[in-house]
Amino acid sequence: MLPTRQDDFNGHLTQAIADAQQLQSTLNLEYEYLKSSDLKAFQELQARKQHDVQTIQLFDALRNQFCTASGIDREDQNFSQHLPLSQQTMWQQLLDLLAACDKIHRTSDFFMRIKLESINKALDTLELNSPATSTNLYNNLGNTFKANIGRSLYKA
Repeated sequence: MLPTRQDDFNGHLTQAIADAQQLQSTLNLEYEYLKSSDLKAFQELQARKQHDVQTIQLFDALRNQFCTASGIDREDQNFSQHLPLSQQTMWQQLLDLLAACDKIHRTSDFFMRIKLESINKALDTLELNSPATSTNLYNNLGNTFKANIGRSLYKA
């Protein structure tokens, strides 16, 4: 590999680590906003999150260019073996940060799905014409029959 190509990649790798740290910070904030149900702050954070993800995607494109110029297979699972030792450490740091980002993102996704599911269940319970909200009533002989209270409220 040419030293300038290595130097260029080193700069890109350093920037990618900073970008991944920024993404991790953004994802942590996103999770905190979800936990506190601060939907306005959560929504405002989405543009920043999208930008952070795009910077990581840009690094991937730069890495692909580096691989092509250096004759390295882009899909090589042992990509770091083609790098000098100092860059191998940085590469592993980047991979660790991206794994942490993935974990935080999955946690937020799971949390959001649980929240949405509980909201949907609450809405189903409040729905007046739902068969799930029908009430068992008893006649004077003690036999049960279903009556939908919501239906009479709806007609009123």
